[in-house]
Amino acid sequence: MSLAYVVTGASRGLGLEFANQLAAKGHTVIACARNPATAAGLQKLLEHKNVHAITMDTTDLNSIKAAVEEMSEYAPQGIDVLINNAGIGGEKSTRPENLLDTDLTTLFQTNVVGVSNVTKELLPLLRLRGKDHVKKILNMSSIIGSIELVNQVTPKNGQPACSISKAALNMYTKMLANNLAKENFIVYASYPGWCATDLGGKNAPMKVKDSILGQLAKLDSATAKDNGGFFDFRGKSLPW
Repeated sequence: MSLAYVVTGASRGLGLEFANQLAAKGHTVIACARNPATAAGLQKLLEHKNVHAITMDTTDLNSIKAAVEEMSEYAPQGIDVLINNAGIGGEKSTRPENLLDTDLTTLFQTNVVGVSNVTKELLPLLRLRGKDHVKKILNMSSIIGSIELVNQVTPKNGQPACSISKAALNMYTKMLANNLAKENFIVYASYPGWCATDLGGKNAPMKVKDSILGQLAKLDSATAKDNGGFFDFRGKSLPW
């Protein structure tokens, strides 16, 4: 069955591959990026009639609102799945005791506030599918946001601001899942693995294609029991 998906951060990397694999399956894909016109990979995907590129800056509420209004033209019956993929790292801080406020505010604006605003503005289109229809929201998180695993996966000189922002995203995900469960939503956080993207670096062991294959398999099979969960790209449950 063909579904309508929204993918944020779709200009490259994980988001672009989400759009690519979903388009190949015949789904309606609304791919959001800050500058779709300059994203070569995304422009190529527009050869598929079921792919639509929309300008969206997830740090700008007005941009989000304008994008959602445009989406309703491509999915007049509503959205089935929201993939909140847009996120950033790249902080200058290396130790929590020396955190730069600019790192915290910049990463929180994209990784937490942006996800919250996109979800809030898209909820009417998701709810349009009705209570009898399952709606899904995948929030792209990271294993470095796991508080329980902090001593295993987060080095002493690591990415404190990014870790903190992803931990906050995990809490948001859990709370959102609890509140939307009664409306037949399945909301969960996903860890893509260490992938060879601009953020992960070219030496990362995981191919983007393989990560997305695994994440989509989990997304397709997710049921109510997965609501409020945290999973890796293989569908394995992770601790918060």
